[in-house]
Amino acid sequence: MNILTVEYAGQRVDVLELMRHILTHKVASRYSPWFFTYYEDLTGPAYMSKYMRFLRGLLALVPGGIRGRRVLDAGCGFGIMATLTALLGAGEVYGLDCHEGMIDTFETYLRILPFSLPVYPAVGDVAAMPYPDASFDVVLSHEAISHYADVENFIREAYRVLRPGGALVISDSNNALNPRVVRETWEIWEAFEEGPAGVQVHGHRIERPFVEQRAALIGRDFPDLSSEEVALLARHTSGLWGEGLRQAVQEYLRTKQLPPHRYQRGTCPVDPVQGYYIERLFDPYDLARDLEKQGFRVKLWAYLGGARGGLLALANAILTWRPFTPFVLRFARAFRLLALKDGGRA
Repeated sequence: MNILTVEYAGQRVDVLELMRHILTHKVASRYSPWFFTYYEDLTGPAYMSKYMRFLRGLLALVPGGIRGRRVLDAGCGFGIMATLTALLGAGEVYGLDCHEGMIDTFETYLRILPFSLPVYPAVGDVAAMPYPDASFDVVLSHEAISHYADVENFIREAYRVLRPGGALVISDSNNALNPRVVRETWEIWEAFEEGPAGVQVHGHRIERPFVEQRAALIGRDFPDLSSEEVALLARHTSGLWGEGLRQAVQEYLRTKQLPPHRYQRGTCPVDPVQGYYIERLFDPYDLARDLEKQGFRVKLWAYLGGARGGLLALANAILTWRPFTPFVLRFARAFRLLALKDGGRA
């Protein structure tokens, strides 16, 4: 069986055919437009082979694997990883994300799959999960923790919803120990905050800068402000969203003092509509210590890639052997953490 074929419920599933079904079905007109740019090429064999190798490698970090187990994808986005995790044998997969458009798209394509999957999407906050204590065997956070508004409470919640011996797997490519990653990430931050619209920066397309989004929100909620005041307030409310943004404008109306929140280079901006961070940087050792403070037993690896196979896969296998991790993290883009709740061995 090749990498793009999965055995599920007694039948062989062609992953490429499944992705084509999702993307070409008539309900695709109801998906969030972002879905079609979020993934590189879900119907391309090269991209999906790489994706499946990556996912299998990530799930292999879980002691005992994920077959038959209850998994939470925390920050699941459009749910492709959650869907494939179910196909790879998880007993149930729950997807949680704060972005309503992503969850709507996820729910829409689940309904048109040619078979039923035990996959359950929900809109919610990973810092206040809508699940009982000890609900899951595995919590996944892939390229998601860098967007969380409240990492400290996410760690508490992950610990709470995991059963004793359960595993939290974190994979992220925002490694603050790599100077190149830091430089590129600062450029991404500045583009998301200030634009211009339409620019492409390190694989990210800026549809509408945050400063423009804040201006639109302020103009809508405070129609008596002049266009000049709206523009000034948008520049002085970087990092604010929701009620915090409204309160800052109300304080300006009361005092005529501009809020002290102008954008500073090297500051991770916040989406003014959804309230999530854009690609926040992490020192993986600091993150590991925070997990240990909560009570997790933690393993940390550098990740060099290699999901395409070949020499890079071999280099990743050799150089990310744990004794090399402190050295390799200085030039690796990504890192992986396995955190086990009491009762498990890291």
